[in-house]
Amino acid sequence: MQNINLPNTTPCSGCGGCAAVCPRGAVSLVMDEAGFYRAKVREELCVDCGLCLKVCGRFTEQPAGVSLYDAELYALQSAESATVHRCSSGGIAHELALQTIENGGIAAGAVYDLTDNTVRHVIVTDMQNLSKLDGSKYLQSRPEEAFRDVLRRAKTEHCAVFGTPCQIAALSAAAEVRGVRDHLLLVEIFCHGVPSYLVWEESLKKVKKKLGQDTFDDVQFRYKKDDWHSYCLKISAGDKTHYGKRETELFWQVFFENVLLGDACQVCTARKEQSRADLRLGDYWGARFQSRSDGVSAVFACTDRGRAAVETLLKQGKVVALTASDAAEMLAAQNMAGYHHQKLHAEAMEILRTRGARAAVAHYRAKQPAKQKLKRALLTASAILPDPIRAKLRKANSSRSLRK
Repeated sequence: MQNINLPNTTPCSGCGGCAAVCPRGAVSLVMDEAGFYRAKVREELCVDCGLCLKVCGRFTEQPAGVSLYDAELYALQSAESATVHRCSSGGIAHELALQTIENGGIAAGAVYDLTDNTVRHVIVTDMQNLSKLDGSKYLQSRPEEAFRDVLRRAKTEHCAVFGTPCQIAALSAAAEVRGVRDHLLLVEIFCHGVPSYLVWEESLKKVKKKLGQDTFDDVQFRYKKDDWHSYCLKISAGDKTHYGKRETELFWQVFFENVLLGDACQVCTARKEQSRADLRLGDYWGARFQSRSDGVSAVFACTDRGRAAVETLLKQGKVVALTASDAAEMLAAQNMAGYHHQKLHAEAMEILRTRGARAAVAHYRAKQPAKQKLKRALLTASAILPDPIRAKLRKANSSRSLRK
């Protein structure tokens, strides 16, 4: 039987499905030299049951799912303004998790671990801890322990699970194997891809020096300091706070330049228009809500279960519906295309493994076209402008790109 430790033409995404479904705990996620989690089998524990291969899209073809163009699209906000401000877009993930917990179920999602500056999935069973799930994390999460717990508890409890498309597709496959898929509300986010932890660690060096601390009290990747369209990285330690603008923060720059996203992210199909989730959530970018500064969520209901969850929130007055567009308009403002710089990506990743993040970034930037270099220079220069003006410029750019 083929082993997931062996090479495969499709890179491992570290989605955690194999580790969650393994009955012997033989599979775990291990960080590689490039700063990405990948699945690894402890062969002395493996009994060749084949479940890991059955739920993995690298080895077994999985159902395509539902096209977002055939799903029902909503434009939504939480009815609580404080929730909208605290969350990355319109606060709908928070309301879905709250709804599940209030009905006696559990929620599973990503949290930032301040002890080691990594992201992992956890189970939340009470409203006191629900805020830990709020906000996008932008780093690769280790979901396997939480997913394993979800598969066990879903036999008797209703579970709402939030994750990236690859994570949710894997959990859906694992839940089908376990016979508990009908007990889960699976919610995925629009995904750009995940950057290396080596880039994140490099970015934190400057923050630690600025704040004079090696540990932090709070990390928010998308803090709405002034505007939903012009968010920033907010890191607090004691009485000091670092605000990292998208235009100047190394982490954000590398994230949006796309070259140092994971190998699997470069060729990922799960994040495109086919979904195996009940719901897909994201920012409702584009011209339709460009004048709003608070945040609006785009919500695609891909199944009857997902649609029922949204309709219940609307009926209870927990969320507010705005006027949505059709799917094509909304998806035009999302990053749905694949990445087409495989040679440069491979070169940069090798340098990342051997010489570190700064050297990898310098290498690929030196080889980028003049147009990209000019764009980066202009973005960096724009950081000196007041935040409200930068927000207006970003909104104007969004409108122009949608009209092209």
